Amino acid sequence: MLPPSGGRGSQCRPRNRTEGDPAAVGYTINEAVALTRSMVPGQRVLALQLLASILNRALQSLHKTDLMDNVKGMNSKDNIDDWQAVWSYALGPEPELVLSLRMALDDNHDSVVLSCTKVVNVMLSCEFNESYFEFSEKVGNGKDICTAPVFRSKPDLDGGFLEGGFWKYNTKPSNILPHCGDNDEDEADEKHTIQDDVVVSGQDVAAGFVRMGILPRICFLLEMDPSPALEDYLVSVLVALARHSPQSADAILNCPRLIQSVTKLLINQGSMEIRSSQIRGVTLLKVLSKYNRQTCLNFVNHGVFQQALWHWYRKAGTIEDWVRSGKEKCKLSSAMMVEQLRFWRTCISYGFCIAHFADFFPVLCLWLSRPDFKKLSEHNVLVEFSSVARESYLVLAALAQRLPLLHSVEQLANQDLGVSASYIETCSWSHVVPMVDLALSWLHLNDIPYVCSLISEQNRNTEHMLEMSYLILVISSVLGMLNSILERISPDVTPEDKSYSLPWIPDFVPKIGLGIISNGFFSCSTTVAGRNAEHQPFCCASLVQGLCYMRCHGNVDVSLSSISCLQRLVQLSWSVDRVIQGATKCCSECFNESGTGEAGKLLAEGISSLWHNDLLHLLTSLLPMISSQWSISQNIEMFGRGGPAPGVGFGWGTCGGGFWSLKCLLAQLDSQLVVELIKCFSSVQGSPIILDEGVKLDNVTNTVVTASNWISSTLGLSLIAGPGQIYMLEKVFDMIFEPSILKYLKSSIHKFTSDMELLKPFEWDLNEDEYMLFSSVLKSHFRSRWLAIKKKHSDKYAGDNSSTKISKTPEILETIQEETELSEAVNQPCNTLMVEWAHQRLPLPIHWILSAVCCIDDPKGTLSTSANYILDVSRAGLIFLLGLEAISATPCLHAPLIWKIHALSVSIRSSMHLLQEDRSRDIFCALQELYGLHLNRLYQKFCKPNSIEEVKGVVVGTSEEAMEISSLEILRFQEKIHGSYTTFVESLVDQFAAVSYGDFVFGRQVAIYLHRKAEPAVRLAAWNALSSAYVLELLPPLDNCIGNAPGYLEPLEDDEKILESYAKSWTSGVLDKALQRDSMAFTLAKHHLSGFVFQSSDSGTMLRKKLVKSLIRCYAQKRHHEVMLKCFVQQGIAQDSKSSELDRRFEILKDACEMNSNLVGEVQRLKACLGQ
Repeated sequence: MLPPSGGRGSQCRPRNRTEGDPAAVGYTINEAVALTRSMVPGQRVLALQLLASILNRALQSLHKTDLMDNVKGMNSKDNIDDWQAVWSYALGPEPELVLSLRMALDDNHDSVVLSCTKVVNVMLSCEFNESYFEFSEKVGNGKDICTAPVFRSKPDLDGGFLEGGFWKYNTKPSNILPHCGDNDEDEADEKHTIQDDVVVSGQDVAAGFVRMGILPRICFLLEMDPSPALEDYLVSVLVALARHSPQSADAILNCPRLIQSVTKLLINQGSMEIRSSQIRGVTLLKVLSKYNRQTCLNFVNHGVFQQALWHWYRKAGTIEDWVRSGKEKCKLSSAMMVEQLRFWRTCISYGFCIAHFADFFPVLCLWLSRPDFKKLSEHNVLVEFSSVARESYLVLAALAQRLPLLHSVEQLANQDLGVSASYIETCSWSHVVPMVDLALSWLHLNDIPYVCSLISEQNRNTEHMLEMSYLILVISSVLGMLNSILERISPDVTPEDKSYSLPWIPDFVPKIGLGIISNGFFSCSTTVAGRNAEHQPFCCASLVQGLCYMRCHGNVDVSLSSISCLQRLVQLSWSVDRVIQGATKCCSECFNESGTGEAGKLLAEGISSLWHNDLLHLLTSLLPMISSQWSISQNIEMFGRGGPAPGVGFGWGTCGGGFWSLKCLLAQLDSQLVVELIKCFSSVQGSPIILDEGVKLDNVTNTVVTASNWISSTLGLSLIAGPGQIYMLEKVFDMIFEPSILKYLKSSIHKFTSDMELLKPFEWDLNEDEYMLFSSVLKSHFRSRWLAIKKKHSDKYAGDNSSTKISKTPEILETIQEETELSEAVNQPCNTLMVEWAHQRLPLPIHWILSAVCCIDDPKGTLSTSANYILDVSRAGLIFLLGLEAISATPCLHAPLIWKIHALSVSIRSSMHLLQEDRSRDIFCALQELYGLHLNRLYQKFCKPNSIEEVKGVVVGTSEEAMEISSLEILRFQEKIHGSYTTFVESLVDQFAAVSYGDFVFGRQVAIYLHRKAEPAVRLAAWNALSSAYVLELLPPLDNCIGNAPGYLEPLEDDEKILESYAKSWTSGVLDKALQRDSMAFTLAKHHLSGFVFQSSDSGTMLRKKLVKSLIRCYAQKRHHEVMLKCFVQQGIAQDSKSSELDRRFEILKDACEMNSNLVGEVQRLKACLGQ
């Protein structure tokens, strides 16, 4: 199979290929697609196998790349761009592969249908998608993400052209289900052709399959008793389509008999044998349930849940019986139980099926109890057992989240909680003690193989990393379950920081704390070790250190396990401290009475005294990783609409999977752990900034480096977060916009600007009220600008799940609670466990911090934002931006220069308020100076790419770096920001002309668009707008513009339209006052017109004559232009050759007059005035 790119196109083939022989080599993709319609079944099978092979190879090659990290070291034979081209071409509109496969699925030969389903599986990247979601489920990473392809909405002028708009689906959701009209008029409107199907499939492969009626065909094939292989492929395709979007899930639910056909597979006519298709069938039910709470309730009410989990209703056996069944059966049964438990966990999250705990607990105990590890290892089933044990504890964690608040239950006994018991179930505290007792046995790390060697520094190795990672995930789920229980005793987040009264705490709380202290989870400090000899064995090493070792030396799978466990351990330790410290005196009395000794005293003081050193070391090692990981999310937008693989979840065909890769999942877990660590240290030490040697923010000694690194890493966290991580970003915003951070940035600004050559030194300061105000408005702005979810329009094509309908519950008026405890006593269930890419903005663009400067919080007036609020946001945004520049915050440095200059322009496009306040004006000027230095560096590197120079204190380390920066960050406003940027420039000039009154700072900002590195269209639009408004004279002198003068003057202008505009402004008199005021406008026009007339080549002879005639005629009519024309003729002449050069130039002027006596006479008169 030949790729469509490179030296050989998709239509070429070797000449030695035998015509008509399907066994010959050299088929193109188009020929293989055509061969699928052959009259010979064998040829159709071969064509489909060829397509499956090439697509699978392309997908494997994309998967091997490590998010651009390994692209430079790749073999040229496996060029990633070629495979991206193959992938995008095959799934694009030209081959019409979706249509051909849909036709092949209707074939009456089983071998053709089987081969077709293989191709569909590869097209939908089922294997890699499920691998991603499998790890996401293992580490409990929240909600699943829909795989439908999306694209960003285009920026507009009202929004300041700032990128990062809401995501939209590649194809309209209504295109997926075109036959949903309820009346004749709708049906007439919805008539479509096969070409319509092909167009939709070109936009979105999965949507195209659904639109072409693949679901009824799959249902028919499942009812025809297919082979196990075909059955497995068919259900796998259903899972991939279900993950696509809510509309695809609705299509599956509304397809007649499809859900019933899948449910029949699970029962398998009473057979105890487990097939792979059954496992995928449970996965399908789980995915469909995650979309909607009502769908899950339908499954429960119609007995689908009971049929999916019928294995758990059997009599409990023993682990020995399970082990004796053999490796393969253990593997299949383990996979089945894992998916069944996940389905149950989904139902529990909605508040359903909690009562089944009593039925399933006897069987669960087999997997919750610590087993005989030696026997499991001997039979090589340790991984399988660990998988079931992990999911069992994740189920218990979900059950614990359904517990009512412990003490609220007592206070609100016999009161109506306002929740219907028939639709929301709660777990009972009577179940908690046996759950905790089983979990505590897993805290004895020395008794768990591989984990005990992980704690010991001397025995660490990578030989058994796989088994170790599975056991670590079990411990992680145990810790997570215990933390969920403690959350229902004393919640971490309460309304208005309300602290719950804890008159007593259960006996198992100190047991959990003692389990953490006594079993080597943390290394004790020297002081603690000296106080209690029994802790000395764990003072040199700990589980935390071992997990850090796994994170640094293991592969992605192992790193995910270690980070998940670290996060759960931090959360549990913090919860234990919070619960114990929030208890009354009887809690400490219980410690004394229990005889726990020194360990009890440590517990009463707080576990934080133990983990400080370990977690501080962990935080310092994670921060550099975060700084290097934030660029991952930027790869997702490297392609245009739909990317190279529309409709495929696995990275939409990007290198390494893009945002869908395990590397990205690891980066998100790292960022979540960093947020947890910062939160803990913030509470313990009183400041979110972690400084060396315990130095506080008030002490300026050795604080700059560490604090700046912390801020840079926190900004990096914001760029990693994806859909579904809004809550984490809210916490990041709370940390980064704290008043203490703003204080640090302000002090850095004063130090930074003292080393700059500013027109006016900074003499202002901020008071406490202003710090609080700026902190508040920044948090409010960035949340509303970037974290808001776009409201969906009512979709008349949305499915109603008619195949699983139940009677609607009557609507009940909402109860107004007398006490807040009533609503807090029970966790309200969520309505969905899926997240759509569409209708939200994450991941954030690299320049998201500029939105405050742009002040575009609500450009269309959808929110009630006052003018004062907008001004406060802009003022705070300027301070924050200059502070980041002062400390060289990494993400801020990587934001292109043109976006920063553009942001300053947007901030003054509609209002002069910023420049009328002295403090904001000073900051604005400082930013202009700073970006001018950056522009100078880029200009010099662009002109001298092989040199490494220092420009006004700005250093570029290598010539490669300089070339990269200069090639990316030239002032290409129209190319990089928006194709209609000239409209923005014209509106900015109108504002300058209307209200600026020649403001110096405003004039500098406008003049930047006349820089030679700006596009000709932008320069022309800026000049024409300034000339038409008669404000060219208001521009500042060239030496006072942003950047050095050569950037505006060199190279000489060669655009004819711009030169004609210069001449037109000259002859119309617009430049008269510009000469008197020493405006850069006259300097610019004089320099470029003179250079073109006297120094350009012969290529522009006609334009040269035209310009000269215009200038001479103007001189003849306006005698006061004599000074201007003298400057024009004498421009750039060296003193040592002045006479001869003037003679040459006057000859050029005479030639341009073309023997016109009047014009030649004016030239002679001008020559006489110059004494020639």
